[in-house]
Amino acid sequence: MFRMTSNLAVPAVVFLMGSTASFALTADQVWQSWKDAGAAVGLEVTAATENNSGGVLTLNGVSIAPEGVPGITISDMTLTEAADGSVTIAPGANIGVSMSGETKGSVKVSHEGLALVAREADGGLVYDYTAARLDVAYDTSAPGFSFDGSPAPEVKNAGNFGFTGLAGSYSDIPGTNRTFGLELKADALAYNTSSDDPSLELKQTTTSTTRGIELAVQLALPTSVSAGSEMPEDFGVALQEGLALTFSSKQGDSAGTVAQDSPYMPMNMTITAGAGEASGEFNKDRFQISSTSSGLDIEGTSGMMPAPFKVTSGPMEFGLTSPVMATETAGDYGLLLKLNQLSINEETWAMFDPQGALSRDAADIAIDVSGKAKVDFAAIANAEDAGMEPPVPEPETLDITEIALNVAGAALRATGAFTFDNSMGMPMPLGEADVTITGANALIDGLIATGLMAEEDAMGARMMMGAFMSPGANPDELTTKIEAKEGFAVFVNGQQIQ
Repeated sequence: MFRMTSNLAVPAVVFLMGSTASFALTADQVWQSWKDAGAAVGLEVTAATENNSGGVLTLNGVSIAPEGVPGITISDMTLTEAADGSVTIAPGANIGVSMSGETKGSVKVSHEGLALVAREADGGLVYDYTAARLDVAYDTSAPGFSFDGSPAPEVKNAGNFGFTGLAGSYSDIPGTNRTFGLELKADALAYNTSSDDPSLELKQTTTSTTRGIELAVQLALPTSVSAGSEMPEDFGVALQEGLALTFSSKQGDSAGTVAQDSPYMPMNMTITAGAGEASGEFNKDRFQISSTSSGLDIEGTSGMMPAPFKVTSGPMEFGLTSPVMATETAGDYGLLLKLNQLSINEETWAMFDPQGALSRDAADIAIDVSGKAKVDFAAIANAEDAGMEPPVPEPETLDITEIALNVAGAALRATGAFTFDNSMGMPMPLGEADVTITGANALIDGLIATGLMAEEDAMGARMMMGAFMSPGANPDELTTKIEAKEGFAVFVNGQQIQ
């Protein structure tokens, strides 16, 4: 990607959020609202010519930029009043971004049938938009790196991001908390990029196509935070006043390629992925993010490897939950990670295990832990900024629902539950966990046969297992119980760890 050093970027995004609606929707009033919103964040919104005839406002040479700095330009635009009180906005064919600073080049937006309809809702503005096609193309250069003090060579970047079958809405609703919303659907998102960095001797091209894109985002800004301004010094104040973010997304199958020309890591890859979903939220009570994917396939070749490689996986799942600000009641935290049927091709196995000493079974990973805790991330951040000792998080419980690992024929399973005593300033765990390992000795034998483990290292590993684990009911099975007791005492299979 490219680096845009123009000071246009942040205020332009804020400007495109629009402003709170307190007007009837005529074309002139919509246009004036844009100019007012731009001025509020340091942008000049102008047109070379304006002509209103019969409720149709025609603008030519539209510019959105800080004073004296290049910015966004739109060749022409019409705003047409409708009988239902809405205004239809049709931008012209030529939309671009001029750059200033170290980065040089152009960014151009092209489209087929892009139209926006502005309407009033709940005292605010909603923009409904559609486009048969919307493309953003960039072609830029910027200084790279110099490792010997000579002039830095230019890094060139180019590419195109395009939506087809695009539809959605953007909203700006006033209230105790000003709420911004974005909904987007597209039949497909496709992109291609190229990069040439002489300083790193690296050239790279990528392509990707993803079907069935859906996205919904909602941001609530309290009165202490205005669009375009910095967050208050005490971030916790904004959270208490209602700062919040939620999002959800879906996508269908995707496919892409990566080609990299480099003396250090040349490669060519094709990547395909199944459908997936993601969601998240952030507010004073909770941070939560989760995602699922139906699978992934990566195939490729590299000049650094003697054979092609292939990595495949089945369904994947990730989840992370945490409290954000401390209250009298502990909040939920948790980590969920599941990776199923991860495997590599025989050619890759043969590079380090040509004799087949290790099992080729696909690997599975599962981590599912959760509990209750008091955590105040805002107070921690404020303490660090002030050079003070940050408050210590206070876990109350930890439930190990599942920790599981299957790899190369060996398997590990762990479950358990702990509580914590925080009365001494540091959380003291109390509880126990049970661990079972199968196939460990067979795995060690295989690693020795491949040369990945030395005999003396294997002896040390077996001695540790013998000291802290007991034989299980099945062949090559070991079990142990980990206990945490008063006074920070830890016992493994009945033996206290000093």
